[in-house]
Amino acid sequence: MAEPTRSPVAHVRALGIALVLLLQLLDATPLPELRESHLRNPIAWDELNRWSGVLTQAGIAMTPEEMLQFGLALGDGSRAFRKVALRPWHPFRRLTGTGQSWGLFAYPDPYAGRLTVDALGADGEWREAYRAPGAGHPALVAQLEYRRVRGVYDDAADRPKPRKVYDRLAAWVAQRTFEELPETTEVKVYFERTHVVRPDRRRGEEESEVRSVRRFGPDGPLPGSEPSSPSAGDEP
Repeated sequence: MAEPTRSPVAHVRALGIALVLLLQLLDATPLPELRESHLRNPIAWDELNRWSGVLTQAGIAMTPEEMLQFGLALGDGSRAFRKVALRPWHPFRRLTGTGQSWGLFAYPDPYAGRLTVDALGADGEWREAYRAPGAGHPALVAQLEYRRVRGVYDDAADRPKPRKVYDRLAAWVAQRTFEELPETTEVKVYFERTHVVRPDRRRGEEESEVRSVRRFGPDGPLPGSEPSSPSAGDEP
């Protein structure tokens, strides 16, 4: 029995799918794209010390600093290779929305940002309307912890001056807070930068830092907000 002939459209579709899979594989492959700031991170440095000891016991003498320099050289090479290989395909990836932007096997950040929303009531008392993760008004918790919304502010948590997309998010959060808590006269949106330590380490005296404060009244932004970082990709 003769096999059915496939149309040219089917071949083009198959080639397109194969191309997208190939680009995704290249983009998502965990090549070590390291920078010195990554490896000077206290948690990463602990790992370098641990692996230095493992290698020494195996008869390979390599200090943590030598491992750091080796990792940086390897990272520079892999970053250059990926950039050259993917550059011709940037228009195609923008058109199809198939870019890979999340980090695979990333090390944990010991300085995490906790989104917090405070509401000033008519009685003059500040109350916590939302505090990540999961604390506060149920409607705000449901909205702010939705993965697509969380993806906006997760990227801004560790920036000294977040970009203007954070301003738009903060304005939306304030609007939702005024709607859910009608007695509110002022809303303050900010990040609480916390220092997460290993169980065998003691916390320092400075456990948290307030940053990226945005203040709003019922009619819009109020004075006292911190400036945002300009970005070529941000729209006014």
